[in-house]
Amino acid sequence: MDEKEVLTRFKNGHLDRAQAAALLTGTGAGARTATGTTARSGAGGTVPVPVAFPRPDTARERAAEGPSPTERIAVVGMAGRYPGAPDLASFWRQAREGRGSAGAPPSGRPGDERGHYLERVQDFDAGFFGIDVSEAALIDPQERLFLETAWEALEDAGCTGGRLDALTAADGTPRSVGVFTCAGTGDYALLAARTWTRERPVRLPRGGHWSLPNRFSALAGLTGPSQSVDTAESSVLVALHLAAAALRAGECAAALVGGVQLLLHPSSRRPGAGEGVGALLLKPLARALADGDTVHCVISGSAVGHTAPGLPSAGPGRGSRAAGGDEEAPGQRVLRAALRAAAVDASTVAVREDTDSVRAFVGEAGAVTAAAALTRAVLQLSHRVLVPGPGRAEAQAWEGGEAAPRRASVGAHGAGGSAAHVILEEYLPAAGAGEAAEPTGADGAAELFVLSAPTPAHLVATARRFAELLRGAGPVPALGVLARALRTGRAAMDCRFAAVVAGTAELAEVLERFAADGGPCADLRDGGADPLGMGVVPETADYLAALWRAGHLHQVRSLWLSGLDVDWAALERVHGAGAVAVPLPASAFLRTPLWLGGEEERA
Repeated sequence: MDEKEVLTRFKNGHLDRAQAAALLTGTGAGARTATGTTARSGAGGTVPVPVAFPRPDTARERAAEGPSPTERIAVVGMAGRYPGAPDLASFWRQAREGRGSAGAPPSGRPGDERGHYLERVQDFDAGFFGIDVSEAALIDPQERLFLETAWEALEDAGCTGGRLDALTAADGTPRSVGVFTCAGTGDYALLAARTWTRERPVRLPRGGHWSLPNRFSALAGLTGPSQSVDTAESSVLVALHLAAAALRAGECAAALVGGVQLLLHPSSRRPGAGEGVGALLLKPLARALADGDTVHCVISGSAVGHTAPGLPSAGPGRGSRAAGGDEEAPGQRVLRAALRAAAVDASTVAVREDTDSVRAFVGEAGAVTAAAALTRAVLQLSHRVLVPGPGRAEAQAWEGGEAAPRRASVGAHGAGGSAAHVILEEYLPAAGAGEAAEPTGADGAAELFVLSAPTPAHLVATARRFAELLRGAGPVPALGVLARALRTGRAAMDCRFAAVVAGTAELAEVLERFAADGGPCADLRDGGADPLGMGVVPETADYLAALWRAGHLHQVRSLWLSGLDVDWAALERVHGAGAVAVPLPASAFLRTPLWLGGEEERA
């Protein structure tokens, strides 16, 4: 690290005075290890604790050179909630079965318009994010729902702990993640306005969709671009196009793209209208592979443009193509541009998702429609299964892919004429890729399993989820893979549980006992974390490494439970495809009803 970078990190608060002095003078352990900060409270954290960043290996050094203008983008994390499908596993089952979701409004919402609705949209876990309940009641439920879904997408990518800190900008600033979002209605503000009177001037929610990305960036401590997009039905695809451009330009190391729509005011509901929320985490492919991410699929090209068929010419002196008999279908020009950007022929794209393909599942869901279509396409590629659609009455295996990747296109045309198309393809690793990084840790070898949450109740609920995973009928990751993914990919919060176990059966018993007894756990909410002050001592990193190499897992466990935040990636030095991030249950949210003024009435 050169002098300029050291001074920049010191100015930004990522190095204390002693660490900066050590790096500038070349003395002490601080000269060998750059340090940053990680958070320990809630989703974004409030207490900065020094944590060592590992030196990059060769793969990371190549990725750190920065993406090229034509770099392909990897989808490394996803989350969503759609009508009749509270998570993506349910959404995938719904898509495979071709089962629609139309129904009457949920209990508590007046009217009888059949549409596609989410349940319990008034519920929110304010405590998880460290938000005061009275303040949370003023936040648009669309924004609250997006906060939870965005966090789940980061966790799906194994990117809420040290791996999130390691996503640095060119100047070394950690957590360089952009947030590009869209939202549907402004219904909550309308509902609040009808309660305001001169005699009773109640507080009103903030207006504007800018708060949707900005609040999440602030709570999670993200430092990349944070902006809202509104092009109606095409919003999420336009947001993705902007996110990909920001990644290729080096404006952020990763990008979160998402959208949400709720129909809270009676004026917004009409037959066939819909709701939903979805989020995806993107990284440049080279960086994703260097970081050991799970690559759900690859974005090989995208394009946006404006096309408004049936309208007069765009301005004086501009003739209409229709007058010349050469009118083209809406979005075809933009689709061709996306294919050119992806350098592929249209004949190689087997699946085409759009607003029509998801109408039975989310209805006319405005800003979130394209999120559902995009998620459906990604799931088909990652599972290599074609779901029911034109010419297919039932799900079937997606043939091919050995010589060339399977491909899908996703397109949407906004009500105002803004069109967007994205070309996706499955990730086919090069021959031999990832073989040297095959995860270890089969049952029989002792592993340190860690979980944390903002409160003991959250911790118990999350432990119960993992016990259910281990006792369930589905596939269970090897113990080493499971333990490593949690250590490196989850945030270290105030309430902590840890166990040294030798097998998944033993771990299931420990978790079930902990969940049944309700604890005890290490609770650092009232202070007392790291009582010996080891986190600010440069030699601690070497001490932890020595304990880890010698297999003293119980001692490392005790230090972590005492509040010392450990840079697990630095200890393990495991990189490569499939080595770090694997899909695991998300942290549990403990949702409670929150509404304007505590009123029970729902829109």
